Amino acid sequence: IIDFKNNLSVIILCGGKGERLRPLTKNTPKPLIKIGSRTILEYIIEYLINNKIYNIYIATGYKHKLINEFLKKKYKKKNYIKVINTGLNSDILTRIKKTIKYTKDNILICYGDTLVDINLNKLIKFYLKDKNKFVVSCYQLKSTFGILDMENDIVTRFREKPKLGMWFNVGYFVFSNKYTKILKRFNKFKNFLFYLSKKKNMKAFKHIGKHITVNTISELEDAKLQIKKF
Repeated sequence: IIDFKNNLSVIILCGGKGERLRPLTKNTPKPLIKIGSRTILEYIIEYLINNKIYNIYIATGYKHKLINEFLKKKYKKKNYIKVINTGLNSDILTRIKKTIKYTKDNILICYGDTLVDINLNKLIKFYLKDKNKFVVSCYQLKSTFGILDMENDIVTRFREKPKLGMWFNVGYFVFSNKYTKILKRFNKFKNFLFYLSKKKNMKAFKHIGKHITVNTISELEDAKLQIKKF
């Protein structure tokens, strides 16, 4: 694991406009929105550093200068954090293509608006079992409503916000740089992932800890409560 981490580069995707979080993101890029005392981006970077991962690339676009200035001030002595301006209106895949040329043999990609207390050592071990696969981390979907089971309008069971037996993508993709050749053939990240799944080249690492994604004002308010449990 130590050797793997020494040859690992992380790309944090921080280029989106965060339009669903307006008006907060009108002047502030979403990764710099605060949850409690820290920005979203700080939580991610500190988590990586605490796990002894030191080769970090921030793929920016919207409000690039603000993110760059923030990181220079906050991590001025940390020369292992580099910012790459990948364009204002770029697709996720374009941001990856523009950043991946600087990376090492092993690559980890995560979203700049998602916090998970994922066990990175377990994730790496999972990947090392089959290094030919592209690994995506996932989280079990949970209903935000109480679910009713019924027969002829009679409620037979009530379940308060149950898990739905489906898993969704939370990022933390781990793969070798051999996939860069395949990646370059696509223009959309979703099409690239669809191709990998169709070819059965993708494996899912099931994360069962905590998860926060900040897309809307209500999710941000909920995140302020959840962050205390991290």
